[in-house]
Amino acid sequence: MSEWTVPGYKEVRELGVGGSGRVVLATYESTGAFVAIKYLSERLRTDPEFLAGFQREARLMVELQDANVVKLYEYVQSPYGDAAIVMELVDGVPLRRILAEHGTTSPEAALVVLKGSLLGLSSAHAQGIVHRDYKPENVLIQADGASKLADFGIAAHRGEAGVPAGTPSYMAPEQWATNPASPATDVYAATCVFFECLTGRKPYRADHLAGLRHQHQHAPIPTMEVPSSVRALVGRGMAKNPIDRPATARAFVADLEAAAVAAYGSDWEERGRRHLAELATLLALLFPLARPASVPEVGTSLARTVLSDRLGHFAPRFAIGGSLVAAIVIAVLVASNGATPVSEGTTLRTPPQVQTSEPVEPTVEATEATAEPTEPDEAAVTEPPGEVTGTPVAQPPVVNPPVSPTVTATATVTPAPLRVTGLSIASFDGQSAALRIRTSAARPVSLRVIFAEGPDTAHLVARPPQTIPLAGATAYTPVVQDAFTAPACGTTVHRRITIATAPKGGPVSKTTRIKGPVCPPPAVQSVLIASWDGKAAGLEVKTDGPGPAKVMATFSRDGKAVRTKSTTISGKTAYPLSVAGGLGEVDCDKVAEFGVTVTTDPAAANGAQTKTVRVSGPKCAPPAVSIGSWNGTTGVVNVTSGSTSAIQLAVVITSTITYNERTLPPFTSNQDASLSGAKEYSRSFSAQFRQPACDFTDVRKIQVSASPGGDSASDTFTIVGPKCPEPEPEDSPTLGSDGPVIS
Repeated sequence: MSEWTVPGYKEVRELGVGGSGRVVLATYESTGAFVAIKYLSERLRTDPEFLAGFQREARLMVELQDANVVKLYEYVQSPYGDAAIVMELVDGVPLRRILAEHGTTSPEAALVVLKGSLLGLSSAHAQGIVHRDYKPENVLIQADGASKLADFGIAAHRGEAGVPAGTPSYMAPEQWATNPASPATDVYAATCVFFECLTGRKPYRADHLAGLRHQHQHAPIPTMEVPSSVRALVGRGMAKNPIDRPATARAFVADLEAAAVAAYGSDWEERGRRHLAELATLLALLFPLARPASVPEVGTSLARTVLSDRLGHFAPRFAIGGSLVAAIVIAVLVASNGATPVSEGTTLRTPPQVQTSEPVEPTVEATEATAEPTEPDEAAVTEPPGEVTGTPVAQPPVVNPPVSPTVTATATVTPAPLRVTGLSIASFDGQSAALRIRTSAARPVSLRVIFAEGPDTAHLVARPPQTIPLAGATAYTPVVQDAFTAPACGTTVHRRITIATAPKGGPVSKTTRIKGPVCPPPAVQSVLIASWDGKAAGLEVKTDGPGPAKVMATFSRDGKAVRTKSTTISGKTAYPLSVAGGLGEVDCDKVAEFGVTVTTDPAAANGAQTKTVRVSGPKCAPPAVSIGSWNGTTGVVNVTSGSTSAIQLAVVITSTITYNERTLPPFTSNQDASLSGAKEYSRSFSAQFRQPACDFTDVRKIQVSASPGGDSASDTFTIVGPKCPEPEPEDSPTLGSDGPVIS
């Protein structure tokens, strides 16, 4: 191993060794600032093409000043061919280590990681640099929860084509097809890592490269494995066609923030960063500066190649040239350069160019020794061209005997027309749909899928159609999806999927309704009782957002609470409300005080509001009197009143007798009664009178009057006496007698 070291720095200790070199922790002698230095491996240093590209790429990287990207300071070469890069030291741990220890992160933490990485990638894309190897090993989490993107190691200018390069688990479909890299390639990889943070698993898993390639290029996007609030983000970021992904990393950040606020509230980023900080702090002993060590005294002579001599007050900063195959490395660099299976963190890299007539398979270089025990290796390694692993053995030539041509008669058979015999939508959750297709033969079928969305079924807007080729079977069960944006909080949308095939099948449609998340509670700015008449209260409530808030109205009568009514408001920021009190009626000739007190949850800025009103009852109706019954001796008097106030009854009962066609003066009985405390009364009154034994008529009358009010009632009852017997002559009275005796 070379003893050369970069002058001007004191090495503290080695941080890691990988196939592309070793990384050491060092201090800058002028300032004492910590840096990370990567000494490139001999394999890279002896590759002129690599070194030329390295210098070219580093010119761009040194100008990249972004808080989300690890800074590159200096590129140095010795006269003997040694080479090293000096970069910012990040005192933290790779995201890979956090996932290995904890499995997953919270959704908010995963969104924070994705946002930071997208911002860093956006800055790199603006310089024309595509990362091409974004993975958890290259995302570094600091103790405060902030993240930095490292290792633009196989970065390539947009539009540069080549063999597949990157880590298979995170490679976009176009990378597998060796198409030019673009910012959309990095967006795909970042979304794959976002998926892994949420689920603890990579989006696609296979035991060989061919299977992994097929899944990234053709398998449905596994959006159903992530929370519904971020399915649209995963669907857009992992779209198979780069055109269907967000146009830029910066544009994807806008989508991310909208989804995050809708699902997790305005403070989602603070909570996510705090959770990341907690996870990183649990691994604080792995931070580069956690283990101080003695500084070895190492000296050398060399020639330094820099393109700028700008130095910072705290750490060196150089504008340099170079192409980064494993450029920005920090705290921990791990890898084994000889493993043959494609395991965790494996990176596919561009092999050296050699003259060969056979196609060259991509080689595999491991950059992370940790592997998930439950996941099979991603692929076997193809040895790089030019390396001989054994002694070749000459094989004797094989001579084939001449073959006489054979003429075979064949008949042309016309196959039956292909028919689609079954087409259905098994399920549709508003994001993904499981389809069922059956055909009459295993020949190619074209499936056309159109998603649509709108506020109701009458106003659906179609999205760009998807065309999916199917072949090789007679039954297919594809899962299709669209990267819909989550509905805004408190809203509802309708979504429809329509499918058809060629040959003709369908169309078949299915529609579903999707509700947006509940809006976060707003602040209640004010509550006002605009009106209160004792029966209904008119309220005006203002909030700073459309989220739900609770309004409570407590109604009282003469100072005592009678009932409380509540309602939940949402969807607006200004609400006119009317709430009925239900306090009942006020008695006639009475006055009551009706009150209402209004509060809200969350509490209104102007506090609880109260208003009272005095309500008078109606004028009481005067007492009403009626005779319930009267038999000449006893009468029942009924009285009804509009109040319970006192009532005076005056009862007069008279008896008027007519005898021998002569009416006698009436006999009278006067009675009275006082009534109070109720609104209805029934009283009995009686009188006894003498009457003749025979030949009389007795008219008996009852009269009742009430005060106040003066209402009265009367009834009569007539008694007719029997006929007197004819007198015998001797018993006939003489003239001047007094007549019969009245009993």
